[in-house]
Amino acid sequence: MCTSFAVHLDKTFIGMNFDISRRPIKIILLGEDQLLVLQNDGGQFYPAFGLNSSGTFMNLLMVDPIEEVNYRRGKNCVHIMMLFDELLSGRIKLSGLKDYLDNNAIVNVPNHSVHSMIAGKNRETYIVEPGRNNLNINSSNRDFMVLTNFPLSDNIDNDYRNVKGPGNDRYIKAYESITNGKEIFNIATGFNLLKETVQQSGDYPTQLSMIFTPEESKVYFTLNGYFTKVFEFSFITNQVQSLEGFISNNSLMLSKKGVLLSELEGWE
Repeated sequence: MCTSFAVHLDKTFIGMNFDISRRPIKIILLGEDQLLVLQNDGGQFYPAFGLNSSGTFMNLLMVDPIEEVNYRRGKNCVHIMMLFDELLSGRIKLSGLKDYLDNNAIVNVPNHSVHSMIAGKNRETYIVEPGRNNLNINSSNRDFMVLTNFPLSDNIDNDYRNVKGPGNDRYIKAYESITNGKEIFNIATGFNLLKETVQQSGDYPTQLSMIFTPEESKVYFTLNGYFTKVFEFSFITNQVQSLEGFISNNSLMLSKKGVLLSELEGWE
């Protein structure tokens, strides 16, 4: 079901628990500047979230559907996977996203209903909810945003403790964790937040937890809801390497072919 956040302080910290049923999942490098996490559905790999070397992040989280944004074609009608491609490829800049959203209707792809956190450096964070109201951090009175699986725009006027819908418990935990630790927020506190919202059972266990630091062009991640082994990916080297909790030093050059999470699980 997933939990994500963006915190804007002296540095930007973008985090996410990727929660989904057990299946093949892989990380690929598209070109030299797009890191994508793909999940297998019916024998095909589809994007779940991604980020690029310019510091832009976008995810695709499940949300209750509404009929008004079922897939359709039309003038100024853009399905959310096209927005995903346009943003991460750099064809749309975060600085121009508000105007883009004002001039286009974002709809879902067939048979799926999602909403997205789009985040980057310099207090640039948006929540895009097809058929509902889009939000941006500058319209709030805080320097962070959290997104789980209920429509945030339907709850934005509620006290955070009173939000309703799927993932509201994870939203409340994440919101409180950031609020209570904002003055010292860093990678370690980000992972602590993800630990608090991790799912170890049920239909959607956590498969991957990650912290993206755009200013460093680095991604730190763990697998299967266990935080003792930390991996690092750097856009500077285009390599995944073992960082903490491993017996041996491991590394691999990432490519379009990618690497399955099950392969990384074998690192000692």
